[in-house]
Amino acid sequence: MSVRLSTALSAVLLSAVVFALGWAGTREFLRAQLTGNATGAARTQLDRMADAYRVASLGGGRAGLATAISSGDAMFEVVAESGQPVVSSKNLRHWDPALKPPSPAPVGAPAGWTTTTEVTLHPGDHPQWREYRTYTVLGRVIDDVPATLVEPFGREGSTLDDGLTGAASAERHRLTLYEFVLPWDTIRTVRSFDHMLAFFIPLAVLLTALVAWFAAGRALRPVEAIRRELGEVSGSQLGRRVPVPPSGDEVARLAVTTNTTLERLQHAHEQQERFVADASHELRSPLANLRAGLEVALKHTDRVDWPAVAQRSLLDVQRLQRITADLLQLAADPAGTPAPAEVVDLADVVAEQVAEYAVGPGGAAVRSVVDGPARVPGEPVQLERLLRNLLDNAVRHAHSSVTVHLGRTADEVVLEVADDGPGIPAPDRERVFDRFARLDDARARDAGGSGLGLTLARDIAARHGGSLRVEDSATGARLVARLPAA
Repeated sequence: MSVRLSTALSAVLLSAVVFALGWAGTREFLRAQLTGNATGAARTQLDRMADAYRVASLGGGRAGLATAISSGDAMFEVVAESGQPVVSSKNLRHWDPALKPPSPAPVGAPAGWTTTTEVTLHPGDHPQWREYRTYTVLGRVIDDVPATLVEPFGREGSTLDDGLTGAASAERHRLTLYEFVLPWDTIRTVRSFDHMLAFFIPLAVLLTALVAWFAAGRALRPVEAIRRELGEVSGSQLGRRVPVPPSGDEVARLAVTTNTTLERLQHAHEQQERFVADASHELRSPLANLRAGLEVALKHTDRVDWPAVAQRSLLDVQRLQRITADLLQLAADPAGTPAPAEVVDLADVVAEQVAEYAVGPGGAAVRSVVDGPARVPGEPVQLERLLRNLLDNAVRHAHSSVTVHLGRTADEVVLEVADDGPGIPAPDRERVFDRFARLDDARARDAGGSGLGLTLARDIAARHGGSLRVEDSATGARLVARLPAA
């Protein structure tokens, strides 16, 4: 499933859930409000009935009983203390002819007694009423009502005085008045609300899906452009870059990061190509010399000084071995190299190496200036190789002298190797650390170097947490290695 489709479907699902919950919550709130209004109206109607009986019992006449019921749809029931129905609304009896009247107020109930109960209507086979519905019924008691306002029992009508005969009995009755809470307004309003939302919610979900579909497509358009451009990138086209949208959002930052990564890949690829070319060149020379010498010797076996041939071949093999070892050292991942566990005194390393280089190959004198112990965490073999490579480079280019200075500051050890040779121009001070990089004048004089000495020296310094740079000098070249002190 595509991101665009999954986004649209997620928006549809989320909107459907939100709208459904909103529908249910609003519907319940509306139903509760309308039911409360209907209950309030029924309570008001019940109070009007009680007031009408009270006024009529005090001699106010039957006119109040005729007007106490304000609506022809009202459903009411008046029950005598004996449980007999006194008067019932016509529609109540029509809808449930076999309805048993609610129980009267309990004996001893106070004058202000009220109740709330439920009554279920059973319409049976009534042709116009098929629904079995349970109604909430409100009730209250009225005492000392004269028989002229009550008898005969079992009357039906739309008012409280329908069917009264005006009996002259002196008996007085205790009546329980019941008013049914009518749900019709609530049902009609909730049904209309359901019908309306049943149309609008699917429409809203559909609109949400369309908006999510087009919005996701618009948001993913730059991503698709990035994908197409990346699909065109190959080993011969690493210079291509993905388009960066002007939005400045996450996609734009992704494009910037992608371009940065492509630049690093291009740089690494170019370095690799240069490295392969230079390595091939450097390895080709000793291999060609070795092959030529052996071919000539085999062609003229009777006139060849075989010990001399073996000696020259051994020198070529040794040079090949040095180049191969240096390449393996540089190819090792620094992240996989464990941290140095030993503590080495560089003063001892300097003394040992300077003693070996007392007189350089070109007659340059090597001397050292050591300010005192200089302990660093590291590997003795690697640190010896760092200094040896620096001395090899210095004695090959020095005119007459090479000076090694070792000092220490508060938190680092400084190792300097300076010569009085032609020096290194400022623009080339970083290039000399590239693999197989040799300056033009050095190529003419430096026949024994492989072009990896300074590269390897800087790599060793970096693996020990330090640095190696070419710094200013009055004469010649001055290479300075800084290592963290133990």
